[in-house]
Amino acid sequence: MRSATRGYVQVLETPAPAGALWQALTDPTELVAWHAEQALVEARLGGRYSVRSRLFGAREASIDLLEPMRRLRLIYDPAPSWPPLGDTAVVEDFVIDERKGRRVLRVLGSGVPAAPDWDAWHRRLQAGWAVAFAQLARRLEAPAS
Repeated sequence: MRSATRGYVQVLETPAPAGALWQALTDPTELVAWHAEQALVEARLGGRYSVRSRLFGAREASIDLLEPMRRLRLIYDPAPSWPPLGDTAVVEDFVIDERKGRRVLRVLGSGVPAAPDWDAWHRRLQAGWAVAFAQLARRLEAPAS
């Protein structure tokens, strides 16, 4: 029997083109500019996605689904700083679409254990993506220099 899990969602609406959002998610230099201290991305199905940030610490994932300019799904390896994960996997699904002439980027997180020792991590993931998306919005909307 699978353990109970919970998820989270964060949304960013922007006039920026889908290509800019995609690059922000998959280009290590762009990731460092808005979210990460270090990043390594092998932007291919089965590739590695490794990010170290002040918001989330070090996280390593496999790219489970890759639809350029549209969708990127990551399945995270258990991190040493996490409580025991049990029989689930933490997944983040980034989806880019359009609504009323604006691009929308969503991160849909799932697989976070519903155990009390995961409460702080769940809050950290929710709040962290709110902060990260605010930083990305500022970067996307800043005038080009």
